[in-house]
Amino acid sequence: MEMLKDGAGAGRTIESDAMNWRKFTWVLAILILMGVPAATRGQAGLDPQQLPKSTVFYVAWHGMPTGDARNANSLLALWDDADFAPVRAGIMEQLLSGSAGSKKTQKPMTKEELAEVASLLDNELVAGYLSDPEPAKFSSTSVELKVHQWNGGFFVYDRTGKEATLAKLLLRAGTSGGEAAKMTQTTLAGIAAMKIERKTGISYWAEDGKYAYGASEPAVLEQMVAWSKHTAPEAGWLGKTGGYKDAGEILKGGVVQFYFQVPSVKQFAANANPGGFRMGPMLQNLKIDTVHCIAGQIAIEGARTRVRGAILGDASPGTPFDIWSEGVALPGSLQLVNNSVISYQTSQINLLGIYGLIKRALSASGGGSQKGPADFVESAIQAKLAMSVAEALGQFSGEFAAIQTNAGLDPAKQVYVIGIKEKAEALKLLHRALEQRISAERSEGDTTFFRVSEGGIQSEAGTAAWKYYHVAVTPDMILVSSRSESLREALVRRKTAGDGLQLPAAWQAARAQFPATLSGMAFMDFQKVDWAAAKEKWSAQLGTQPGKGGVAVRPAAKADSGTFENALRNLDPKVLQRHLHMSASGSWKDAQGVHIDGWIE
Repeated sequence: MEMLKDGAGAGRTIESDAMNWRKFTWVLAILILMGVPAATRGQAGLDPQQLPKSTVFYVAWHGMPTGDARNANSLLALWDDADFAPVRAGIMEQLLSGSAGSKKTQKPMTKEELAEVASLLDNELVAGYLSDPEPAKFSSTSVELKVHQWNGGFFVYDRTGKEATLAKLLLRAGTSGGEAAKMTQTTLAGIAAMKIERKTGISYWAEDGKYAYGASEPAVLEQMVAWSKHTAPEAGWLGKTGGYKDAGEILKGGVVQFYFQVPSVKQFAANANPGGFRMGPMLQNLKIDTVHCIAGQIAIEGARTRVRGAILGDASPGTPFDIWSEGVALPGSLQLVNNSVISYQTSQINLLGIYGLIKRALSASGGGSQKGPADFVESAIQAKLAMSVAEALGQFSGEFAAIQTNAGLDPAKQVYVIGIKEKAEALKLLHRALEQRISAERSEGDTTFFRVSEGGIQSEAGTAAWKYYHVAVTPDMILVSSRSESLREALVRRKTAGDGLQLPAAWQAARAQFPATLSGMAFMDFQKVDWAAAKEKWSAQLGTQPGKGGVAVRPAAKADSGTFENALRNLDPKVLQRHLHMSASGSWKDAQGVHIDGWIE
């Protein structure tokens, strides 16, 4: 669709550009979260490394694959399966229908129309945000200078072969109910553009050659046009910045890329009125400048969809990277894993490092000898626990894990694991922290069992009930579950493991592909899942089934339930069994930052 220059049709088509380019971005984000990848197509027409240096973040989608690459990939096979069509349609309709509370002025799209809209993702798309070139201008307290607030969002789409589909979508949005916009023709970057003014702000829409552009600032749209035509000077490329160079291989190849450049503390130095809260000093205490960027990519490797990412910077002690521990080769919770386990996740957290970061952040609000918020909190905790916060945190190893053996993925039957260093001291800490909530305590061998009351809830009959968690404390870990039998089963696996691990063969092979020392890892065997039973649990969580057994009751399903919820309820769970096999991931920390690698197949 070429830029319309006059007529009512032009007004309806163009006036809602801001809404549409944001919706395109959300469509892309949902598909990325679902793991829908794209095939490698050689050099992309939209090269992210040539974006302006002022790019704060971007997400680049290089188009859906075709041919063998698409057919071989497990997730794309799931997406293309006819039995998955209700979910595909539900996702698209939910995204295009606006907010749940908005007034509907149009009839829903047909399945054919929704499929046509989804086909827009066949082509390249890049969305992101450029920083304000004059940030000091808007930090002033002057009302006149605050009339305009910077909005650097942008969106560029390769509309080749999709002109008619794009026009239909824009026209549909333009004819929906809502605020009328004032539209003015203008020229930006030497091409025809439309300025759209609403009470909520101003945006711009333009189409030139193979690309469509959306932005909220004229300067941003002009830079996007120059970028798409490869006319921006190389010295001004994002690829020349230190953060982008740090990302290196993570941003090479792949079919979906994302990048976030962490702003400098200087950009927060004047972000509050005099006497008000100032974020700059707090971030400076946190040494936020040691974190340079967050980057990652999604790629397909045959049946696998691989995800790689990293938080990069200077990971020296005393920086935000203290959140993550140095990792271990064999987490203690592995002794609870055998072939009966369906999913397993574990993380190694540096609790004392996190505490140190919080203290440094809060110290920004104190001055001289005056006590700050951290001092008051620490005094209160020490009075309750009879030990300092550092001593309390020191009782834990930093491991947190979750293990699921229930084929229906019942959350109530999942077991959570917390690593400890010494049982007697950990028990003292639990008694002081939980006080009267502990009941039915008893010991069996080297394990102490008790229940912890969460608190009162309302039953269906309106009577008070109590929810309990069951806890087992062993010499090196605390196990927690809603079901006592789940704890018993986990302890049996621990006893039979002895000194050897019982990790399933496929998980062992996956583990061998990660570094020897990890700060986190996760595995899941989709083939062991009873998807029909799991669907019943999802339906209950979506409010489609009444509560039972004296627990809190969810309302019955409404006639106007969201389209995605309805689609999920109508999904044949067998389609998941056909295409999903397993997933694996690992994360680790080194001098450059924290890294993650994993895949689903």
